[in-house]
Amino acid sequence: MSEIEELYEVLEEAREADQVASACVIYEEILTQEDVENVMSTLLYATDLIDFGNFAQAEATLLRVTDLCDEAESRELHLFTLATLKEKKGEFRDAEKYYRLAHEQNTTRGELLLLAANMAFHQGEAPKAEYLVREGLKYQCAQDEAYSSLGFYLASQRRFSEAKMAFQEVLRISPENEYATEWIDDLNPLLTD
Repeated sequence: MSEIEELYEVLEEAREADQVASACVIYEEILTQEDVENVMSTLLYATDLIDFGNFAQAEATLLRVTDLCDEAESRELHLFTLATLKEKKGEFRDAEKYYRLAHEQNTTRGELLLLAANMAFHQGEAPKAEYLVREGLKYQCAQDEAYSSLGFYLASQRRFSEAKMAFQEVLRISPENEYATEWIDDLNPLLTD
């Protein structure tokens, strides 16, 4: 086993143990020893930097590999990581944009639109958030979470009857969901006959 392969093995163990600081050090060692930039490893390194709160280094790392992300999988991960960075920095408009661009790279992942919806809501754009969740539901995603978000966004727009229907859909999918039950109980007095 080569030294690089050993480092990758140790790196995987550190990531599985959620040892972000150790993983960052190992990534740096791998990146200095490899002849060619390993894009996927570099993107995972940027993710760990974000988790560690080192936003400036994460942004520089993402910038360094932007042009190397020439395959759909690496472009999607690059855009997703960039969106996550922008979200953590509170730059919700940019985060929404990058989550949507990541979805364009892989339209099977509806959860990317759910993340974009959350960013729209953080910007005070509940109707846009509602639209993005409805779009996300057309793709593969956690349906109960999507309907829960939809119910919340509808309730924030005072569309209580529609919100209740969304939370009822959550209960259809996940009958033990206490969050949805509580929402329905809270919405019932607000509904006019």
